[in-house]
Amino acid sequence: MNVFFIGLGYMGRERFKILKSLSKRYKLNFSGYYDPYNKSLIYKNKEFFSEKNFKKSLLIKKKISFCIISTPHNLVMKYSKICLNSQLPLTLLIEKPLGLNYNQAKEIVRCKRKNQKIFVGLNYRFFSGITKLLSHIKQKKFGKINSIQINFGHGHEPNILKSWKLKKKYAGGGVILDPGIHILNLLQFIDKTIKVEFVKKTKNFWKTNVEQDVVLILKSRSIPIINISLSIMKWRSTFEIHGNGSQGYWRVSGRGRSYGNQTYTIGKRWGWRSGKKQKNTEKILSVSNENDVFKKEMISILNKIKKKKNFLDPCSDLEALSTMRLIKKIYET
Repeated sequence: MNVFFIGLGYMGRERFKILKSLSKRYKLNFSGYYDPYNKSLIYKNKEFFSEKNFKKSLLIKKKISFCIISTPHNLVMKYSKICLNSQLPLTLLIEKPLGLNYNQAKEIVRCKRKNQKIFVGLNYRFFSGITKLLSHIKQKKFGKINSIQINFGHGHEPNILKSWKLKKKYAGGGVILDPGIHILNLLQFIDKTIKVEFVKKTKNFWKTNVEQDVVLILKSRSIPIINISLSIMKWRSTFEIHGNGSQGYWRVSGRGRSYGNQTYTIGKRWGWRSGKKQKNTEKILSVSNENDVFKKEMISILNKIKKKKNFLDPCSDLEALSTMRLIKKIYET
């Protein structure tokens, strides 16, 4: 399988390291890359240089079958269409989100041929604690879900205004789009019928044209209330998913790195009736640093390409498109 990279910033380099570690197992051949800012890299003790121009003829010449796109959001549609228009039977892995907005996402999906696949880097389903949670929800371990509360935030860094990430022209939006798309995609994985009830957005710290602090109230057919707080103004990284059901409750906290290990805790309704304090009746089912979440996602993608069975499938283009549609509705509310 011939692999090509478009963009070798932070995420591109992460993907490169993972594929390098999996190259023997899946018979991968690194065939080149394009990045105007990263001029060269070492692969199998050989120095590779960035292609001067990126065109579909380059993909055809190198017989590319797997391409990873890790660029700013405003460039995703351009490079996706070049790859898809090559008409090669290739697979794309596109970093989230799927373009600047829903219309771009729809255009990317429209360009896909029958012999082509698209996956999107929405990988929260592969976090250890969340994977267990999804399994328990499917098993109805908590009974009927009454509510979900999500608190997700980080604070960027002092030089963020020099980055493209807070400029709507390049990013498409603020915290709702990224990293909010991760949470919204995860909720749709639980229940596809998510609807928007209330949206409150603020832009009260950095002078930008994108939202920085958001409160969302959502609901679905099976979940009466979903309360979400998203922020890029949390000076201590925060990731928490709390849920309550008719039979019990759960708490997921952390997602690795500055957020701390991910811990998945469950408890029974009225556990205190056993004679213990409620806290002492809870069970911690998972603690993980989540250093392998990208690797688990990549293995799932490679298995799909090789038509092997997966324990958990990666996010498809149609799933991501549905989440972009939900984000469009949130922005319009």
